[in-house]
Formats: sequence, C-alpha cells, structure tokens
Amino acid sequence: MKKFLLVCALLAGLAAVSIAQEEPDYANLDPAPYDPAVEPNADMFMRSWKESMPRHSHGSLIERDIFTKSDGDPINPKVKGAVLTALERFSHATLVVGASTTPTTLNGEQELFYFDSGTGALKTRNKTVELHEGVGVLVPPGVEFTMTTTGDQPLSMYLLTEKIPDGFTPQTDIVVKDESGIPFTSSNVHWSHIYKNFFTRQDGLASITGAGPVWYSPMTMGQPHSHGEGVEEIWFALKGDIHALLGKQFRTLPVGTAYKIPPNGTTPHSNINATDEPIKMFWFMKSVPDREKHKYGNLDPKPYDPATEPNIDMFIRSWKESMPRHTHGSLIERDVLTSSSGDPLHPTSRGGVLKYVNRFVYAELPARASTIPTTPKGEQEFYYVISGKGTVTGGGKTFDIFPGRVFLIPENLEFTMSNTGNESLLFYLVVEPTRAGFVPRTSIYVNDETTAQTFISDSHWVNAWEHLIKPEDGLSSMQLVLSVWLYPNTFAQPHSHDGTTEEIWVTLEGDVKFELGKQIRDLPPGTAYMIPPDNKTPHANFNITDKPIKLFYFAHFRD
Repeated sequence: MKKFLLVCALLAGLAAVSIAQEEPDYANLDPAPYDPAVEPNADMFMRSWKESMPRHSHGSLIERDIFTKSDGDPINPKVKGAVLTALERFSHATLVVGASTTPTTLNGEQELFYFDSGTGALKTRNKTVELHEGVGVLVPPGVEFTMTTTGDQPLSMYLLTEKIPDGFTPQTDIVVKDESGIPFTSSNVHWSHIYKNFFTRQDGLASITGAGPVWYSPMTMGQPHSHGEGVEEIWFALKGDIHALLGKQFRTLPVGTAYKIPPNGTTPHSNINATDEPIKMFWFMKSVPDREKHKYGNLDPKPYDPATEPNIDMFIRSWKESMPRHTHGSLIERDVLTSSSGDPLHPTSRGGVLKYVNRFVYAELPARASTIPTTPKGEQEFYYVISGKGTVTGGGKTFDIFPGRVFLIPENLEFTMSNTGNESLLFYLVVEPTRAGFVPRTSIYVNDETTAQTFISDSHWVNAWEHLIKPEDGLSSMQLVLSVWLYPNTFAQPHSHDGTTEEIWVTLEGDVKFELGKQIRDLPPGTAYMIPPDNKTPHANFNITDKPIKLFYFAHFRD
C-alpha cells in the first residue's frame, strides 16, 4: 500500500510540474479535479424548454420555462434552472397555426421576443411587423399588441422578460430588428465569436446590457473565461451540433437548451464547434464593471495573432505525411515528429519540434520479416505495439510482442525483432538520447496494458491512464510513458508548458479532437502533436463522442 501511494504521489507530482511556480497570466485553467462539494453543478445551470410543463400566456401563447428567478443562492441553486437574478424569466413559446394572442398590455415589465421559425404578424395601434426567423421585437410596457400566425407552421420564439427598474424610462413603442439586415459587429471576440450587435441599452433594454446572435465557424471554440458577482450571461442553442465547457464539466447543448455561467469568478465557459458545419447560438447578458480577477478564471482573451503566436500546425504531423526509410535491416520507419533545427517555438519544418527526443516514428515490420542484430549507441529505443504479433530478443531472453505491449531496448544491448504473423507488425517508436552519467539497463524491459498498474485518475480533470514505463524501469530522458483514455463527453483541463517540458500525444483509437492555443484540430489515428513550450499556449484533448478514445503519451518534464 505504501508503494502504491508513493507511485500515485509521483504521478501527481509529475503532472503538476507543468504548472510553473510563477505562471504567466492566462497560462492555465484550474488544475484541481472537479469537487462537487465546493464547485457549482453545471447541470443546475443548464436547461431545455422541453423539460418544463406548458402554460398559457397572452391568451393563446404556449410558454415553457427555460430559466426562472433564483431561489436564493446564485451559485448553488436548489431547483434546476432557477438561476436568474436580473431577468424575471426566460422561456420558449409557440403560437399554433391559425391562432392569435389576445390584446396584451404589459405593466411593470417588458418583453424581448426572438423568432426562430414560422411566420406571423405582430400588431400595435401604430404598426404591423412581419415575423419570421431572425426577427427580434422589444415590447415596452404600456403598448397594446397582438400576435397572429400567418403560415402553415407554428410561430416559434424565445422570450426574455425584464422587470422595469425604478428610474428607468422605457421606449414608447415597439423596437424591431431583423438580423439579416444587420452587419457583423466582430469576428474574433473571445477568439472566434462572429457576432451581430442586435439589441443594446440604446434600443431600450432595461437590465440586460446586450443581446444578439452568435455564429461559430467549423472547428472553432470560444475563449474559456469566467464571470463574477452581478453578471448574468446566458447562451442558448439555435442550430447545429454544439458543445459547451462549463467549469470542468463538458456537455452537449441540443437546440432549445440554454445555460447560464455561475457568477463566482472561477467557473469558465466556452462554446465549441467541433463539426464541419457552422453553428448558431443566441447570447444576452447583464454586465457589470470589472471586479476581482481570479486565478485560473480565464485563458488569454486576445484574438489569435499569427505574428506573435506559434503556428500550431507546425507542431502537428501524421506519419502519412513522411516518406518511408529502412532501419534495423528490415524495419520501415516513417517520421511523425523529428528533432528541432532551431527556434523551438517557430520550427522551420512541420513536425521538427523535438528537443529531448531524437525521433518519434511509426514503424512497420513486414509479415514474417526479422530485423538484423542492432545495438543502440548514445540512445535507447522504446516501442509501443499497435497491431500484429511477433517476438523481441536481447540479452539472452525472448519476449512475445502484441498490441498494447511496450518494450524498452537499453543502450548497448543487441537485439532483434521478428514478425511471426501474416500481417505487418506495427509500432510507435520513440528514440531517446542517453544523458551524461546515465546507467542503462542490462536487459529488455517489457510491460503491457493488461498487466500494468491502472490508475483511473482525474488528472487534468478527466484523464484516465496506465503507466507503461517509469524512470526507474530504465528511461533516460522521458519521465512519463502512458496509455491515456478519455471517456465520452469529457474535456481535459487546458494548460500550458514551459521550455523544459516536451509532451507528445498521438491518437490510438477514436475520434479525438484537441485545443492547442486558440485553435482546435482533429487528431486522427496516426497523428501526433507537441505543445509549444512557451508556457502560454494551452492544450486540451476532448471527446465529443459516445465512446471512449485512447491516446499514447510520453513526456519530459525537467532537465
């Protein structure tokens, strides 16, 4: 038991090495595992109108609540969706085909309608407005109005209700906006928001600062950031396959679902489009002057600047992009990542990023082939078997090799490998230099995932790993060699690394996506990436699927 606890402490310590003592601003989100005893439950701040019972308002409008007034504690609501402090309510409503509302005059409150489907008309004594997707109407108190459907589909809308505060002077007539006629306000707010400035205080909003539609282009995500006391920010999904990070919890956001950011200053949020189609959301918030800045509350808010930030695509490469060559007599190697030829933050060749590893390759031993006797000099090799079967022989011993097995060939040990099957034997091969004063093993080290001690952990929130080779097993430069799983619908803690860290990830199984800096990318099997070592380019792997994903990982943390 003492040995187990010691190893756990070592793993935790190595994982924490990347969190520098003096971190630059925006380097990381909070590394601590999710603690339900002290952190908000994201699910209490997310709700769909489909979860509530219908009721009638305005005579024949069918309204279903999304969010209602807070039940007292804005951070730990007792009722799901009871989170509003500035608004009276936020709901979804429909008007069935051929129906009309009764003449309605609001008193002491005003309503902002956003129409998402169907057609209709809204009438006051002074004007008639055609209603369709993308139209918004602010109805102030004291103005009588009716709505009628005009098409063969129900008129569908979202409805924000504001109480009129003391001293506020509302508009004297309705305010109408059509988003199709409004130009984009910005395309890089929070890295990737494409936003239209729809309704503001100047248009007559009473408590809400602004409201409008927001688009995300394919494979983009918003900057994770948090809000403090007094802020009320709400997002709801209109179109597309949307995901949201709220604190340390990752959720799908089906159309018709909304969330509010807990106003504690330490619960970051981010909307993510990991698909090849645009997504559309709607946003509204009550802002307040900046208050206390919390550590781990935000990642860097500035737009991506290619002149000053690393080009992440230079740190990502697949073996399929390289030409094959022969080594060990009959081993076919194809480079994934290679040694850096200069500036570690601005590599001159794609994948030429390694400082502490000589090379990282994809290797193939053809069916029934064997390597010639090979003795590593000034370096040592470790292999992770992807597929096939065979043997490795060295130091008078022979070991079977098969998928999930890892073996370390130390410096100065002659070895051979044989493929005993009718299919290619495939590996990932890491070649590490032997440092001055290092004493290599005198025998092959062999381990595999079926017998390795399994650490089902919450490192970086959600990583579950198996420790395949440890420094005491004979590593020279690397300190961690792992198999890592991410379970469905999980997002790892975004964090960065400094110049003494070299961390590489490669996909083994599943549909892996990852954040690197301010951009997201696919990581198909056979593709690897290294984190730019500037201590301000965060990375995070995430799983948007309903199946676990698996990666191979190795890292150097200190000289």
